[in-house]
Amino acid sequence: MASDDRRRPTARKATQGRAARASRPAPAPRARTPRPSRQSAAPPKPKPKPRPAPGDSQAKRPATRPWRAPRPQGGREAREARARQVRAADAMGIALRVAAVAALAAAALGVAFLVLSNTSAFKIVSIDAVATDHVSAEDIQKLANVEEGTTLLNVDAGAITQNLMKNPWVASVNVAREFPDKLKISVVERTVEAVVVMSSRSVAWYLGEGEVWLEPVNLDVSDGRSADDVALERATSMGAILITGVPATVDPVAGSTATDEVIVAARSYLEGFSSGFASQIVSFTAPSEASLSCVLANGVEVSLGSPVDISSKEEVVKSLLAEYPDELTYVNVRVPSSPSYRKIDSSNVTAGTGAVGPRSPAGDAAPSTDSASTADPTAADAAASAATETSAT
Repeated sequence: MASDDRRRPTARKATQGRAARASRPAPAPRARTPRPSRQSAAPPKPKPKPRPAPGDSQAKRPATRPWRAPRPQGGREAREARARQVRAADAMGIALRVAAVAALAAAALGVAFLVLSNTSAFKIVSIDAVATDHVSAEDIQKLANVEEGTTLLNVDAGAITQNLMKNPWVASVNVAREFPDKLKISVVERTVEAVVVMSSRSVAWYLGEGEVWLEPVNLDVSDGRSADDVALERATSMGAILITGVPATVDPVAGSTATDEVIVAARSYLEGFSSGFASQIVSFTAPSEASLSCVLANGVEVSLGSPVDISSKEEVVKSLLAEYPDELTYVNVRVPSSPSYRKIDSSNVTAGTGAVGPRSPAGDAAPSTDSASTADPTAADAAASAATETSAT
């Protein structure tokens, strides 16, 4: 009995416990916040990045986007990619096979050419050398130096050209193969652009295109003519310019380029003048670069000086010639802004007789019907003394 009383609470204790529980306030019901639907939820807006102020040199550029691997292709795209790869591989294989076949064909042709070039089937039997005025056929064959046993297939045309160009007269070379056994060689000569009388007055040199010294020529003055007249005759017959009075420092060497300042100055004038005016120049006198002068076809001597203001000098000379037709004997345009001239006041004297007389195509002084210049030397001297130098300004 005692054990039962300890296990069971008494009625009083049970009553007190119920009363105590009844007196506690009931907890407030917890409010449940409804969850937002995933479909209606809007993604958060990214915060705008601050823009750098204008002129801020320290502003950094936005970072580049990180590389992302491409998405795996779908079935159709994968098949198309594999098909393209297969086609590319097939094309590469075809190209390699074609290249291999071409290489084999080239090798076969090379072997065949090598065999044919060393056989006697195309051996050179004769050389047709075309001579020119200053290069003989014998000179061409000797300079070409084609060895015995050479064929049309293994002949070295470049070597032949180099050998022939050693002759200063040769400007270009043409080598032609005429099968089965003939080689034709022809050359083009340099054009003579000037005949230069040396300081010795008995020898002149031909000056060719490209300012190349060609060869010397003796001036035969046994008939009483001057060296300048003989040289002028040669220059006129060749369509070249005569250059006289050069200093002793001019020492030509055949095949070399003329670098003397007086020769370069004369060339500068010829290239600087208009073609129409340059064609009227018969000769240059070139004792020095600063003392260069020329003679025109009408006999007027023009003192040019150093090759500067070339076009201005030409305009002054042409203007004076137009203003005083058939009267001028000398024009000085060393300073084109302050030119001077001499003219003949007498109506009996032809143009040019006061300085260097007009030249005939044969190189002699042109005949004149004027008595002051031919019949009476005293009268000619008087007329020449009447020529006074006048400033054009």
